[in-house]
Amino acid sequence: YLVQFTSGELSRADGVGFVFSQRLPCAKNIQRIVSIFVNQRGRICMRVFADIVRASAYVKPLELGDWVEMAVDLQKQVCTFNIWARTPSGWPPLTGKPASTAEFLFGNKMTKLNQNGQKPVKLNVGHLACVVKNVGVTVTLFS
Repeated sequence: YLVQFTSGELSRADGVGFVFSQRLPCAKNIQRIVSIFVNQRGRICMRVFADIVRASAYVKPLELGDWVEMAVDLQKQVCTFNIWARTPSGWPPLTGKPASTAEFLFGNKMTKLNQNGQKPVKLNVGHLACVVKNVGVTVTLFS
């Protein structure tokens, strides 16, 4: 997945992630989802219902125009975030290295949480999710 926040004022809650679910979750209650995400501050986290697990890994804080690349490997249970800096053309760079990158191994963390009595979660299905808090913030998806 490749996402760009293109306009508006980003809030600390804004971010890009992956929701583990066969269906779209209810947007009114974020505490009912299981997800991995990077927030505007560059912090990589995992939400398991009401609990948030903060990873030690992080990327640079997200700025308007940055491209957020998220690669989720459901077999290896790893999520990689790459931040590509804004380019003069506005399109993501086709060569070079990202400005920032981080990897989050979510399988072990999820197993530990499941052992603590949480409702079991299927880690083999899900979809892209973007969190936008402020009115006027726009997001571009690239493929």
